[in-house]
Amino acid sequence: MHEYMKLTDIKVVHLEHTSKCNLLCPQCARVYEGKLNPELPLSELTLKDYKKIFTPEFAQQLDRVYWCGSYGDSIASGTWMECAFWLRYSGVKSMQLYTNGSARKPDWWKKLAIIFNRPHDYVYFSIDGLADTNHLYRVNSNFEIIMKNAKAFIDAGGNARWDYLVFDHNAHQVEEAKTLAKEMGFKSMVIKNTSRFISNKNFKSNQSGTVDKVIDRKTGNKKHEFSDNKNKNVSKFDYVIEKYGNWSNYVDVTSIDCKTKEGRSIFIDFEFNLWPCCWTGAPMYFAGGDENIQFSQLKKLMSRYEDNFNSLRKHSIDEILEHEWLSNHLSDSWLNSQEHSNPKLQTCGRTCGTDYEFTSGLGSSNAERFVLNK
Repeated sequence: MHEYMKLTDIKVVHLEHTSKCNLLCPQCARVYEGKLNPELPLSELTLKDYKKIFTPEFAQQLDRVYWCGSYGDSIASGTWMECAFWLRYSGVKSMQLYTNGSARKPDWWKKLAIIFNRPHDYVYFSIDGLADTNHLYRVNSNFEIIMKNAKAFIDAGGNARWDYLVFDHNAHQVEEAKTLAKEMGFKSMVIKNTSRFISNKNFKSNQSGTVDKVIDRKTGNKKHEFSDNKNKNVSKFDYVIEKYGNWSNYVDVTSIDCKTKEGRSIFIDFEFNLWPCCWTGAPMYFAGGDENIQFSQLKKLMSRYEDNFNSLRKHSIDEILEHEWLSNHLSDSWLNSQEHSNPKLQTCGRTCGTDYEFTSGLGSSNAERFVLNK
């Protein structure tokens, strides 16, 4: 028996407040063939949900709460601002928001700066290029609106970081973006290599690729391609295939170094379900059905247990952590193969296996941080 985590261990809560978003980024799980993923329900958390879990005792033990979705962007929700305001005074030590920044008006962002008013409260703006390139991946974004919103937030006293996904079409603009970010008052900038050039098709074919496409949602035709021929994540995938023969072999034998267990973090999705991490819960609504390995595995896992076993509308955090899946089955599965009766999830092997670093977050080898203003 290998217990995943106790309630008193938790120091970080990762929230996906909503599945709503104003963009259609082609590598996002909310997009399928240029349109909104038909499997995805549109929902959001409420203040009642926050009050249920963030009791004074629990809130005060937390170092941080952050919002970053597998599907949605919190600023697209009509309930998020009041929840963030309430949480600011709950006892939580710091809060961070990941966002595309391309929604709401400057006055809204000025109000947010009043809420996010402590040294470690931050907004991380995901801006992948400049006026002529950001929208190529961030489909439906408006660079002018983003700049106005970010400037309003910063000028009102908010701490901001610019997160920049590098593609071939925007790599030449990194230095210019750094200069702009410094002039605007961003505290720092993080340059990332996206992990999403490696997906289900690559896991099944054992062939990598650095080209993807944007589909016109009205016509269904390709609008343009985008690529990253220097992507570190793709090189690591090729290394794994060469070393282990195929992706499935790698997942079966790799040891697991669970990032969220080490970071003492839990994830709560937009339907108020508790998961060990966003990567574990995200496949619930992956498009493609059983053809998608992660979706198929998660569906089988969920069928082994009673309905709503990880729902925070039915159970407390403590009760879910004491459920057999999180109390021992999950950690035990890391020592097994995918064909075992308690199988290792490909999601675990992909994300936290020792020879392949999937994530592009700060602290991974796929991201580099630059301090711009103190």
